[in-house]
Amino acid sequence: MRYVLTAAALLCSTPAMATGGFECRPISVTGPRVTVGFGHHTFVVQPFQASIREGNRILIANGRPRDPIRIGQSWIDRQYIWLDLVNADATRFEARLRAKIQPKYKYPVGIGTLERGGRTYRVRCIEA
Repeated sequence: MRYVLTAAALLCSTPAMATGGFECRPISVTGPRVTVGFGHHTFVVQPFQASIREGNRILIANGRPRDPIRIGQSWIDRQYIWLDLVNADATRFEARLRAKIQPKYKYPVGIGTLERGGRTYRVRCIEA
């Protein structure tokens, strides 16, 4: 029993991976929103979750087999947030996000475009 408690204490005391994310919304019109979650403090920033919210409909990519969308490609660093979301079969784009981090703001803010359903929206991405 003593060993089980020691093992449990060691497992629970490991540091958690810090996470962050952005929510990107159209600036001047209503339209789809994209949210992306990623881990900090890693060599490569890799998104682990993304979603598209359009009205009452939400499409989520969590890496599960039955997710309706997937993260196709991504590039997230101190200058850019680029994210391609594809359908489950990876045969078409569901959304393409291209935003550049603006250094003039106190907190990270990205300004760019979101392509969805044949339309291009100008978006602002803020930390979520």
